[in-house]
Amino acid sequence: MKKVKQRLLSWILAVAMICAMLPVTALAAEGNVARIKETGVEYVTLDEAVTAAQDGQTIELLGDATTSGLELRKDLSIEGASDVAEKPTITFTDKGIALWGKTLTFKDCKVNMIGIGSTPYTAEWGWMTISASVNAKLVLDNVVMTMDATGTSNSPHAIYFCSNNVLDVVNGSTLTIKNYKQDALEWDGGDGGYNVNIKDSKFISDHNRSGFTGTFYATIENSIVDVTDSSGNGSNGSHFIIKDSTVKFNDNGSHGLSAANLTIDNSVVEANRNGICGIIATGELDIKNESIVDIKKNKANCSMTSAWSRPGAMCLKGTGTISEDSKVTITDNEGCGIYLWNNSASLDMKSGIIQRNTATKAGKGGGIYNEGTCVVSDAVQIYNNHAPNAVDDIFNAEEAEITIAKTGKGWSLDGGEDCDGEKHLIDGWYDDVEGTRWEAHAENEEDNHIVEVEAGVLSIPHALKAAHGKDAQNKASEPGMEKVIINADGEEVKSTSAAKGDKVKFELQSNVPEELLDAVIDEAENPEVESLISLFSLVERGTYLLTIHDQMDEMLELLEDEENPIVVKIGDKTLTEDVDYTLIKKPANNHCTFEIEMDLVDLYDKGIITRKDIEDATEITVEYTARLSEDATAGTYSNIAWVTYNNEESEKSQVDVDTYGVKVFKYNQASPSVALRDAEFEIYSYDSLDAEGEPVNPELIAELSDRDMNDEERYVYDGLKAGDYYIIESKAPDGFVKSEAKLFFSIPKDEDIYNYVQVKFANSPIPHTGGTGTRMYTIAGAVIILGAGALLVVSRRKKEDK
Repeated sequence: MKKVKQRLLSWILAVAMICAMLPVTALAAEGNVARIKETGVEYVTLDEAVTAAQDGQTIELLGDATTSGLELRKDLSIEGASDVAEKPTITFTDKGIALWGKTLTFKDCKVNMIGIGSTPYTAEWGWMTISASVNAKLVLDNVVMTMDATGTSNSPHAIYFCSNNVLDVVNGSTLTIKNYKQDALEWDGGDGGYNVNIKDSKFISDHNRSGFTGTFYATIENSIVDVTDSSGNGSNGSHFIIKDSTVKFNDNGSHGLSAANLTIDNSVVEANRNGICGIIATGELDIKNESIVDIKKNKANCSMTSAWSRPGAMCLKGTGTISEDSKVTITDNEGCGIYLWNNSASLDMKSGIIQRNTATKAGKGGGIYNEGTCVVSDAVQIYNNHAPNAVDDIFNAEEAEITIAKTGKGWSLDGGEDCDGEKHLIDGWYDDVEGTRWEAHAENEEDNHIVEVEAGVLSIPHALKAAHGKDAQNKASEPGMEKVIINADGEEVKSTSAAKGDKVKFELQSNVPEELLDAVIDEAENPEVESLISLFSLVERGTYLLTIHDQMDEMLELLEDEENPIVVKIGDKTLTEDVDYTLIKKPANNHCTFEIEMDLVDLYDKGIITRKDIEDATEITVEYTARLSEDATAGTYSNIAWVTYNNEESEKSQVDVDTYGVKVFKYNQASPSVALRDAEFEIYSYDSLDAEGEPVNPELIAELSDRDMNDEERYVYDGLKAGDYYIIESKAPDGFVKSEAKLFFSIPKDEDIYNYVQVKFANSPIPHTGGTGTRMYTIAGAVIILGAGALLVVSRRKKEDK
């Protein structure tokens, strides 16, 4: 009997200790999915908890839950309980959300709204999934929310704002809106405060009618925004502030990024392959702080007279500035490159590339169509644009004014119809007016139209083309140099990204010069070539020494082994080192990484170079591989190449290898300016996001701890290449709650940004006491322990009395 009592007491004690240590959810009544945080009362369904909650209270999710829809006339927060192992999921089964001037916050959870086409308030809001009345606010805080209109039949909008509303997507959230026949974000047509704040998060609009429709004030900071495959506009007239972010408006049916005021600050923005234009700004445009903007391959499916459509890749109606440290590329568009569409429009463009645009609707102004005031610096490349009627490159309208610099050294025409297939060097600006367009190659000289226009301030109508005069010089008459990077897809690019330790493949491209004829042709045997020879400077017969120079940043290490050989070719013929050319590593007379010397006359005598190679300016190429140093920090590492020949030197050609870094600032949310130490982080790369917004194929890249903290009290990691990444906190500072957020960021492929990605993690102190529910179970367990202890004492006393 005594042994039975002792065993019973042991079991009671063990159960009591387990009960005292169990988390609240482990003891929640079976089937309960929600709890009101302030009262500790649990509910079988989320809808019951929503009904019971008072204004301003928080509902904690104990597990996955469903709701038939939320019609809220009170402030409410719905969040995953802190002791739940995985983010709980809320699934909407019938209706969406109606917000009546209140704030709804989702936190630390997932929200799925699939096939939901109406709010619970069907009297007026039966054609939208979420509607917010005046002063209402929706907050997504570390939330993955998916809105998919697949299965709906009433063509709903996704999120509809009435006035003075806010949508916050923050703290590692992902909001995906797709397959809506109407708009992802829609306003009621007014002008009163429609605010979207996307910070440290991701917003995706995919296959909707539009992404942003109306006068939204969209602030995008340290985030990714991707608006793609809209049947209409990607955006329609919103104000955008884009900072430290990657934003893409690609493949939309009409406009790409249509804005009122648009600020692009240290960000990468793409507006490519849209149906009408890439970017429109009707207010102020400001591109600054080393931003990268690509506007490529947009169509011109619009009318010249349309009030809101202009046939330009970039259209401006207000004031625009592009900083000299930014990079704006406007190429291969069907419309004009830049269209300043009235006399109030102005642009100060200090950098950029405007090439191969065709002005198919305007008929003129392939590069710039200016009706306002435009200043173009000498760092802007405007040439090889085309227009069907007139004015290939720059059209300055009546009462407009444009300031242009001289054409750049090394500019050449593209070898099309302009010069009968020849790539002639550009030497200035020429008149290209309708009816008498520029012409320098007419069969009869009197049919040529060669009227040069001096660079400077032009305040009368002008039609300009970057071209050449009577005596055209072929770019291939002398050896040139073009340096490129061969990326993973085999494409030639001028810049790429690499992680520390990565290999980068380079190619140097020169050519067999036509002036080599003077050194190798026997005049007695070929007297008819004398007139051609006289066009070129005479060189010493019997030799033509060509030296290729390559100068890499010290963080790029030249590789030369069986796996990574240096390959020198003329056309498809591979040359042999020390027989056909000489390789000199780190020559003493300059700072080059290597030089390659070859005598072109000797190669002609060997039959490696032929007459046809001279006539065709056959390419001379050098292929090699370099490795980015493990010591490389975030920044740009340049590689420069040029050729010297007969005491002459070509233009230098530069390519850039970029690598990136992350700076993490850890702070107490009660004191945002005070850094915290003793935290640890993990950086992951991933391939894509699944339907739930979770990373596919995550790979751990790096771990950060206090040893990686810099003098600014930031955790720093250097050496990331282009790709998609996220950061998690693996250990919180002592006394603080660990953040569960995944903070996503993206580095775009084959682009270059020059700053670190800035990431902020806030921690809150661990509470001194738990919630009511936790205390209840702890006290109950303690009472059981005390009771068991008392029984044990009594038993021992009885034993001692005996």
